[in-house]
Amino acid sequence: MIESRPELTCRAIRPTRPERALARASTLLVCMVALTACNPDTLTDTPPATCTESGVQCQLAAGPLGVCERAQCGPDETAPCFQCTPQH
Repeated sequence: MIESRPELTCRAIRPTRPERALARASTLLVCMVALTACNPDTLTDTPPATCTESGVQCQLAAGPLGVCERAQCGPDETAPCFQCTPQH
C-alpha cells in the first residue's frame, strides 16, 4: 500500500494566493524600476559640433552624424586640429 506524504501534495507545486500576489507585486516593481532606468534621453548625448579628439562622433552642419578626424591646421590654429567628416 502507498503511504500518503503530506509534504508531496499539490501545495508544493501550486503557490497560495498570498504567494501569487507577492510574486506579481515583485514582478511589477522590477518592471517599473527597469523602465524608469531605461530613459532613452539619458542614454545618448547630442554629439558636439566641434571636434576635440579623433574618432569621436560629431554633428555635421547638414544634419547627419560624422566622425572627428585629424586635419591640417590653419595659419591661426594650434595643433592638433580636427574636422568633422561624413561617416559614409
